[in-house]
Amino acid sequence: MIALVRGTLAYKSIDHVIIDVDGVGYRLFIPLSTFYSLPENGEVSLYTHTHVREDALLLYGFLTMEE
Repeated sequence: MIALVRGTLAYKSIDHVIIDVDGVGYRLFIPLSTFYSLPENGEVSLYTHTHVREDALLLYGFLTMEE
């Protein structure tokens, strides 16, 4: 399970971000609270929840453990 993603913010939109971790881009779905707190670029670190379904493997990212 992926618990934390740290890297360069490559893309930011209202519902997801892409974080470049040594050349691999991870797409994480985020809540609005995380969106408004993230910088426009630079280094970021997000706690993650890995959601596994029969038809999908999704990552959700959060700035704090409490989120």
